[in-house]
Amino acid sequence: MNRLSANIGLVLLALLLTSCSTHGEVASHDGSATASSPTRVPRHVDKSNRPQVTFDPCLDLPDAALVEAGYNPASEENADFTPEEYTFLGCSYDTPQRLYGLNVLSGNISFAEESQKAKEYAAPIDINGRPALLKWERGLPDACAVSVETAYGVLIIDRSVFKGTGMPAPEAEWCAGLEDTARIFERYIPKEG
Repeated sequence: MNRLSANIGLVLLALLLTSCSTHGEVASHDGSATASSPTRVPRHVDKSNRPQVTFDPCLDLPDAALVEAGYNPASEENADFTPEEYTFLGCSYDTPQRLYGLNVLSGNISFAEESQKAKEYAAPIDINGRPALLKWERGLPDACAVSVETAYGVLIIDRSVFKGTGMPAPEAEWCAGLEDTARIFERYIPKEG
């Protein structure tokens, strides 16, 4: 009887872990992860003629990706910005030691609009084959962002450095490792739609 109970317990544990391990991650044919709900109705739809935002960081970034990038999934807070003329669905996260705070914003402004807005403080880069921008604003110490082109608009990964000393972090730390974070998150952005 104990062996049967143990086997049932293992099966239930496996089912529980399988159902709770991600926010919607599905492995594709090549083994990479993809979002499982590209046709889901967005949490917010603006009143413009812009495309609907098909990647919701709060729902489509699995906990495993956040952990891989060094962020605590349990620190998630809503960071949506939803005026009537465009949409940004977003979540914010902290590292376990609160050295970094991260906003992940998925919006339906075009990459061309984002490039024009940031032209004074951005450099073009490539994130897993997608056009992107590395952005830093001289007037905003301890902050850096990567904007990645998507089929519906842009994904912005915006990070702040918290040192806890009251003094700004060295400028070399502002963007250090942020492109790697963007490469991790890019794997979950739908290729179309």
